[in-house]
Amino acid sequence: MPLLEIIGLKVYYRSSAGISQAVDGISFCLEKGQSLGLVGESGCGKTTAARSIIRVMDKNAFIQDGKIIFNGNNLVDFSEEQMRKVRWKELSLIPQAAMDSINPVYPIMDAFKEIFILKGGMNKEGAKKRAQELFLMVGLDPKRLNHYPHEFSGGMKQRAIIALALALNPKLIIADEPVTALDVIVQNQILMELKNLREQLNIALIMITHDISVVAQTCDLVAVMYAGKIVEKGTVFDILKHAAHPYTLGLENAFPNLKRSDKELVSISGSPPDLVKPPKGCRFAPRCPFQTEDCLNKEPVLQEVDKGHYSACLMVEKVEMIRKKAKDIDTWTKVKI
Repeated sequence: MPLLEIIGLKVYYRSSAGISQAVDGISFCLEKGQSLGLVGESGCGKTTAARSIIRVMDKNAFIQDGKIIFNGNNLVDFSEEQMRKVRWKELSLIPQAAMDSINPVYPIMDAFKEIFILKGGMNKEGAKKRAQELFLMVGLDPKRLNHYPHEFSGGMKQRAIIALALALNPKLIIADEPVTALDVIVQNQILMELKNLREQLNIALIMITHDISVVAQTCDLVAVMYAGKIVEKGTVFDILKHAAHPYTLGLENAFPNLKRSDKELVSISGSPPDLVKPPKGCRFAPRCPFQTEDCLNKEPVLQEVDKGHYSACLMVEKVEMIRKKAKDIDTWTKVKI
């Protein structure tokens, strides 16, 4: 049995314009100790999907349908009281804004005490000892536990947040853009720290990011999201070496390649659709250089391209042609939006 199995998950938002279908029927599995990268443009639904697992959502968000099977239990059916018992002990979150997620008027140690004493049932001495162990584990001096958040650099705050996420030995950590605001050197340090800790403690990880290089460095599996849907999923090798969906291929064209410094970068024309009134067919079709009449009217489903590699494209049988043409910049610049 997988540690986590998402089945047909739909998470919507109520807004003045109507119901926004932010996450619309996604499915994926994660085994114990595996890492999954959720990749896509801003607003594609990846953060909403991940936060629905831990049930830390905006007030206007709600789970419309689907199942979140974690450790054999459907978390969709859990009450808030039941979820409180699961958070930190079983599931934990590394938020995107580390600098805003720690109370600025208290020392870092107070955050650890709250988790260890209220959630973990430890005494003050035990909490202090465990916090010191965690700080050492993430490469921080335990003496800094009594310092305030403003006394930490961005990278140090991110390490402190990772330590908090590890506090009660969870089975799954959700990391929401954990290195976005950091310089590339600190990014690499944090990502290597996460990878080493995951392997050392056998923790499953969901990495939410728009940066393909982050996924390449830390993940086993990848799910590419677009406009609330998973359009492609497979292993890191499948997605980075043999992408089969036009959107994934477009993302790769827009990302720098260190081995080909002369490569011209090209963005995908247009913008994602309005999810209050999403298009009838493929949601990527209006921006896709390979669209056909069917693409505008028929919604694609995930089809197996190779073993364990799936793509939601009506043109999947012509994948070799699409891969070849997708490398040509003219293919993308000629798209009229």
